Amino acid sequence: MDVSASAKGGGGVHVPKRFIFNQGDMGQWTRSAAYKELLAFVSAMGQGVTTAKLVAHGGYHSGAPLEHLTPALSSLSGSLACMSQTWLDNIPPDTTAKVRFGNPAFRTWHARLIERSHGIVKCLMDCHVQNSGESSAEGPMRAEILRSCYDRGHQAAAATVTSPHARDASSPQNKQEEVIAELRAYLHDSFGHPVRLDYGTGHESSFIVFLLSLCKIGCFRWGKARTGETASPTEGVGLPSLSLFHRYLNVTRGLQRDYMLEPAGSHGVWGLDDYHCVPFYLGACQMVARENWQRRVGEPAAEETAPENEQTDVEKRMPDHPYLPNSARGEPQSLSSARGEDGDHWGPSIIQDRRMLDAYSSTYLYLSCIKFIQQIKPSAPFFEASPMLNDISQLDTWAKVSSGLLRLYEGEVISKMPVVQHFVFGKIFKADWTPSRSEPLEAPPTLWASRGDGATMAPTRAPWAK
Repeated sequence: MDVSASAKGGGGVHVPKRFIFNQGDMGQWTRSAAYKELLAFVSAMGQGVTTAKLVAHGGYHSGAPLEHLTPALSSLSGSLACMSQTWLDNIPPDTTAKVRFGNPAFRTWHARLIERSHGIVKCLMDCHVQNSGESSAEGPMRAEILRSCYDRGHQAAAATVTSPHARDASSPQNKQEEVIAELRAYLHDSFGHPVRLDYGTGHESSFIVFLLSLCKIGCFRWGKARTGETASPTEGVGLPSLSLFHRYLNVTRGLQRDYMLEPAGSHGVWGLDDYHCVPFYLGACQMVARENWQRRVGEPAAEETAPENEQTDVEKRMPDHPYLPNSARGEPQSLSSARGEDGDHWGPSIIQDRRMLDAYSSTYLYLSCIKFIQQIKPSAPFFEASPMLNDISQLDTWAKVSSGLLRLYEGEVISKMPVVQHFVFGKIFKADWTPSRSEPLEAPPTLWASRGDGATMAPTRAPWAK
């Protein structure tokens, strides 16, 4: 990623840079505080969703997407809405380009992101500062604040602006520009690479780093998992993450569909999805919350998760891969577990029920991810096109699914050099080691990982692929 030109925010502003170039740097990364912080943040998002006091059939309502957000996150939600609603319409794919993956029109879309990212980030920071005294507002007043911030974020993404003038490095304004420059770098990497014309779990992780950085500068609270205090849903990271990922996926799915971006680091059929990982984890946590809600209201639910020191019959089998218990391959099993009083099935095999996917995909993130896969791969049976997701659907509780997906995110995303070698680090998301060499002037043209001696090695293969 070339952020040297795109993240300029003023004179003397620190520019985030790469720190991972070879396996030595990779070892430093996996032992670093930043690595632990990123993994803990993703875990906290899931825990926040799982333990939230949900009502009715979930905690996210597509008709009220701002309900659990802070002013800063409402502004970001508005910007993401503009990016998905108007940018794609205004920058159609290049129909003259004869390419299977990577329509060159994406470069124009990404250039717009770079051009407008300063206004987007500054707007959400202004919304946070200007409404910090209204944190206790409730009811119509709070709804009005959030709607106003949403509209401002939408306008910031729609406005054509120029880069700010250089400022004295010692001025208070320049301190804000330092923060904006770092946040912009993470935001630029959240939607794909304009040279390689690809998108994958590394870019998705950059969006999580962006959210983590917003949390660290105070735009919202990590919640009980971070502060040790009891936090309301509007202060934590759980339910806001559902709302923001719905918005974020609206953008990235549009990019994947319209510009046919190359899947970056995809494991093919032996991966969850060509592009994403974390939405499946958050979606599984949301389904765990629904399981908990079923128990509270007295509905029949899936059987309790086995204690950690006990193994179920499924878990005692030889694992097909190291993150999830093995299950029978082949045709989907019958929908037999976790039915509510209305007869609807709510266990992990709900993904085999097209009626339920159509009815609830706008509310439940996991179902939304499955439905999108089926929309873009309509010709192949699901158990052939996505065997790993099909295997996961045979588990008996969502708690097993969510815990396995978190382990998979650590093992197959942030612990793999082809995925994280393009991460950049600044003063908020900080690298605590000295990199093996200086950052190259240009990003590598492919996803092949450097060995450090000028040669390359192939991307890592999924450990469960035979």
